[in-house]
Amino acid sequence: MNTYRPHHPFANCWIVVAFLGLFAVQFGVSPAVAQDGSSDAKRAQKKKVQKLFNEGKSAAQSGNYEEASNIFEQALTMAEEIQWDQAVQMSQQFLVKSLKEAGTTANKEENYETALDYYEKVLQYVDNDPAVHYNRGIALLGANRTEEGLQSLQRAIEIGNETGNTRVAGRATERIRAEFISRASEALQGETSSQAQINAALEALDQMREYADPSANSLFYRALALHRNGQHAQAIQTARRGLNMHQGSRSDAAKYHYYIAESQMALGDKTTACRTFNNAAYGDYEARANHALENDCDDL
Repeated sequence: MNTYRPHHPFANCWIVVAFLGLFAVQFGVSPAVAQDGSSDAKRAQKKKVQKLFNEGKSAAQSGNYEEASNIFEQALTMAEEIQWDQAVQMSQQFLVKSLKEAGTTANKEENYETALDYYEKVLQYVDNDPAVHYNRGIALLGANRTEEGLQSLQRAIEIGNETGNTRVAGRATERIRAEFISRASEALQGETSSQAQINAALEALDQMREYADPSANSLFYRALALHRNGQHAQAIQTARRGLNMHQGSRSDAAKYHYYIAESQMALGDKTTACRTFNNAAYGDYEARANHALENDCDDL
C-alpha cells in the first residue's frame, strides 16, 4: 500500500518571499564589496555567486527544482570558498528548500528512488524537520523498503512532537496505521478467512502497536479477525472500543454493530443480537443486517 499524501510546507510562495531577502543581499552587498578591500578575484567570485542566485531563482520559479538545487549547491560551494558567510547561509537555505521540492515532485510521480536521493541530501544539512522524515518515509514505503520507511515515519513523529509540529506527527501516525490496517484488510477479504489469514491480520495489528496506538478502524479489523477466529467475547469487547472511538456517520458505524451482533448470536444471546442488528441496518451493512432480522429474529 502506498497512498501518498505529501507534507508540502513550501508552496511556490516561498520563492517570492525568500528571494525578496535575497535581493536585499544582492543589491546591498555591492558597496560593501567595493569598500572592504577585497581582491578583484574575490569581488568577481561574489558576482558569480549573485549570478547563480538569480539562475537558481529562475529555475525554482519555473518549477525545475532539480536544476535549482544544482545551482544553489554550486553557489554554496563558491560562497564557502570565499568565506562569504551570509551567502553560505542563504545558499544552504535555498538549496534545502529546492531539494525538498524536488523530492516532493519525485514522490508524486512515484519516482521513489529519486526522491530518496533528494531527501538524503537534505538530511546532510537539516535533521530536525519532521516533514523531511515523513516524506522520506513515504518514499521508502513506495520503494518497498518497509521497515526503513516505518522507522523514518516514527522519527517524523518523534521530531514533530518535540518541535510542536503535531500536524506532521499526526499524519505520520496515520500513515503507519494505514500500512498495517491495509495488511489486515487484505488478509480478511471475503466472507470467510483461513486460520493463516486470521493469524496474518492479527499479527499485522499487533505489530502496528509497536509504532502507534490503535485507532477505531484498526479495532474494527481486530474485532473481525477475532470473530472469525471464534473469540466472540473478545470480538464484542474490541468492536465496542472501536465504536466508542468512531467519529463517522451512522452508516459507517454499522459495521461495528454488525459484528457485535454476529458474535452475540454465536454466543447464544439471540435477543440482544437481534436488537444490535437493528443498529447495523444502515449503509453497506443494511442488507445483511435486514437479512438476519428477517431470518434469525422473526420469532422474537
